[in-house]
Amino acid sequence: MDRTVRKSYEVMYRLLAAWVNGISPEGTAVLEINFEELWRVTDRHFLSAAVCMALEVAGLSGQCPPLIRKRFLDAKLLSVRRTLLMDAEREKLLAFMEERGIWYMPLKGIVLKEFYPKLGARQMADNDILFDASFQKDVRDYMTRNGYRVETGAGEDIHDTYHKPPVYSFEMHRMLFQTPVHGSAFDDAAVPYYADVKFRLIKDPDNRYGWHFSDEDCYIYMLAHAFKHYDGGGTGVRTLLDIWLYRRGKEALDKDYIAAELEKLGLSDFERHCRSISGKLFGWPQSVEALTEGERKMLFWMEESGVYGTAEHHVKRKLQEIRQGGGVFDGKAKRKYLLRRLFPQLSWYQANAPFCYRHRWAVPFYWAGWAVRSIFVRRKEIQRELSVLWRADDGTE
Repeated sequence: MDRTVRKSYEVMYRLLAAWVNGISPEGTAVLEINFEELWRVTDRHFLSAAVCMALEVAGLSGQCPPLIRKRFLDAKLLSVRRTLLMDAEREKLLAFMEERGIWYMPLKGIVLKEFYPKLGARQMADNDILFDASFQKDVRDYMTRNGYRVETGAGEDIHDTYHKPPVYSFEMHRMLFQTPVHGSAFDDAAVPYYADVKFRLIKDPDNRYGWHFSDEDCYIYMLAHAFKHYDGGGTGVRTLLDIWLYRRGKEALDKDYIAAELEKLGLSDFERHCRSISGKLFGWPQSVEALTEGERKMLFWMEESGVYGTAEHHVKRKLQEIRQGGGVFDGKAKRKYLLRRLFPQLSWYQANAPFCYRHRWAVPFYWAGWAVRSIFVRRKEIQRELSVLWRADDGTE
């Protein structure tokens, strides 16, 4: 990693650590800031709003070049505006679900944003809500009546995605995990673990149909969702800040229960590393120099991933699983990767295309439709994936 980029990550961690710990401006002096590179790093990880607030508290925002300062300020104001608008829009949606008797549970950022020091500090692309899948059509009708465009349909993903200008976006989850094309040991554990999630939920005390996880199960799901991305295309360092802030806000977690459940999911090591890294980055005083070599490698992977991961990381991780132990990614491994992409296991159809699972004759038609969509809608994405696959470990990566 370029030294300027490395320095910018170090500056970002120091600013955020001081800010979330309420350290006075006198204790947060950070010299030789490359503000343009700091913007790129924070924007890549959806942390520019939080860093803008940290710069303001530290008295450093005035040192930003005017254009960069405007970018930081715009990111903060947009995040605050988006949070306020989405909160209001979500209340309308939940009122409709209460009226129709549809059980629901807010997820991910809706919960985690409450642990950040200020409104809008946690930037979010959308609101995620788990709901009773038997009411999918009712929810879709409500959303379309209210001006939303449907991005994802039944059988294509575990959620329906809805967008409406200027900033509204919802992901309505019918389930939490599904069997992907490329399965893994984690998928084999997580899919059945969360298959009947309702029995893990606790009824909200102030409504009729809202539910929530216990503090411990919320933490476990946070880690499971983070690992799904980490094990796929990667996940960014905002995940580490989420973990640190959540644990600070929930000091009385039942650690024995968490340890036992993480063991079932195969996430014990992942959680231990995330907890350790996040504490060294965002605790105060910081102890970044105490990161182990393994923790540094994990942190660098997350830094390179950005908030949503990369196609390069996704392909490399899956090739590594196929190879089961390293070495060059030879042609045999690449052919197996393609075969898995084109001919997934039956469990994938059961979760993603149930009609094809029940009627095997429909499978060729399903993939014919997928091919058409790939050519006209996802062509660049497919080309990028194939390019990464061909170049993997041939000296060009």
